[in-house]
Amino acid sequence: MRARLWQAAKGTSALAALAAVAGYHFYEGTKRLVEFNFLVLPIALHYKVTQIATQQSSERTKREAFARLHSRYAPRSLEIILRQRGFYVKAAQFCSQLHGVLPDEYVEAFSVLRDDAPSLPFYQIQPILERDLGTRISDIFSYVSTKPLAAASIGQVHAATLRNGTEVVVKVQYPLAEEQFYTDMEHFMRLSSIIAPYYVEILRELRNNFLNEFDYRREADLQRQAHVNLRKFPGVVVPLPFDRDHPSCREFGNLCTKNVLVMERLRGQSVDSWATEMLQLRAVQEGTTVDEVMAELRAMSMKDVKKLLPSKLALDTLIAYRGFCDALRNHAAFVYNWTLGWIGSPINYVHGARPVNIYSVVDTIFRVQAYCIFNDGFFNGDPHAGNVMLLDDGRVGLIDWGQVTQFAPKEQALFAKMVVAVADRDEQVVAELAWEMGLETEHHTEWVAAKVGTFYCGSHGDDVTGELGGPILFEENIAKIDRVTRSPDVYITALRNLIMTRCAVSLLGFPFADSAVCMRSAAEACLERFGDSVSTVPCRKVPRPDVEGLLGHMRS
Repeated sequence: MRARLWQAAKGTSALAALAAVAGYHFYEGTKRLVEFNFLVLPIALHYKVTQIATQQSSERTKREAFARLHSRYAPRSLEIILRQRGFYVKAAQFCSQLHGVLPDEYVEAFSVLRDDAPSLPFYQIQPILERDLGTRISDIFSYVSTKPLAAASIGQVHAATLRNGTEVVVKVQYPLAEEQFYTDMEHFMRLSSIIAPYYVEILRELRNNFLNEFDYRREADLQRQAHVNLRKFPGVVVPLPFDRDHPSCREFGNLCTKNVLVMERLRGQSVDSWATEMLQLRAVQEGTTVDEVMAELRAMSMKDVKKLLPSKLALDTLIAYRGFCDALRNHAAFVYNWTLGWIGSPINYVHGARPVNIYSVVDTIFRVQAYCIFNDGFFNGDPHAGNVMLLDDGRVGLIDWGQVTQFAPKEQALFAKMVVAVADRDEQVVAELAWEMGLETEHHTEWVAAKVGTFYCGSHGDDVTGELGGPILFEENIAKIDRVTRSPDVYITALRNLIMTRCAVSLLGFPFADSAVCMRSAAEACLERFGDSVSTVPCRKVPRPDVEGLLGHMRS
């Protein structure tokens, strides 16, 4: 057996090498794809060999074998992605959000890409800035940081100050980013049509959503619309672009071009950065490392994780107490400054750091995303933790509106029905709505449709994924019961919004959040507005297939 596996491995490697030599010089897109496959094939092959070799082993032996592979290849995979850039970085950024769905080793390795993807030196950025703005940098800006604040898959962001003293950020698109991205997407779609046809529509929908990201003028329009739509939320801010409608346009002209986007600067940190700081702080307090803290958290049950959170009352009390202390001291400083301070040195006012009110932030995030989907039908398809900011003034900042999708009323209503049905855990209605939204499976199994709908619209908790090996093995084991042949492509971006929103709030300490439960009231209001409704029976079940028999290879 081992000899046959080794012969197969050698033969596959030889064919891969031959294909690489033959196709390497066709054109840039083929070159990039072949290069990627050549780098990834040994990794994929090692996983496949391990899968075959452990087929009859216990579940514990399998977990240990694959854990060793994850630890070995997650850093290597990151190196490959950094080398390829473009679409590969974008895909890895999405994967880095899937806590509990993908192996933790990969999630942690790829998380650096959300705020710290590869960047270009400023001497390569400056010509793009000056060409697109049609003038020298010094004619518009009194200061531009040469070190980027952040870098993403298609561009990077620099802090800057306009000549009138206004603080801004400047987003600049990389040369060839658009060309490489679409070439990569076309190749992946062709590959998917051969090995996983049901992913083609998903990739096509994602490609269409990425269109706005390569024209910052369109992104500026979408961001301005988001700013207008969310003005009713006093605790939320979307930065305004310095476009043709901005008051500063009279002084500087339109500062939003195809490759350059200038916008208001928000002061604060992303949810991603905040979560990293909290992990580092906990590691210091426990006298251990961040990796050890992560291992400890992964080993905990959801119930144990909940115990780590401060109660809402305790957190509110602490925030109020610190605010009261600041107010007391500032009142004394005010009295002094307007009396003895006239002849002596004035006392500075203080605004001490206060803990983030995670309960309020999580509530705000879900309310805003639900409002965008069910009220405006205008929502962000990329609300990952790096695009949600905890601002210094206590508000929540929402940035990067390049991947906006707009729902028609009919689509809003159907999605609202699904959210209500998932919140009620009515498997029969969830399955019916999943079919209506476009989900297809080989055998039209009602139970599978209900599971898939609940997984994407609700939660990946134990009640949904436990009997299928957990979130990491969910899709693999669903395929063994009844393979998905078509995804609900029209709703892909909305489902992505829900998944990424759950991932963001999980970093705030709520990995058990259920997006359907949190968005239910907004979904019901949407249906009421349309004069529509959905009839559900809470906790209604559908016939369950012989899961244990179909997944009999799973051994404890």
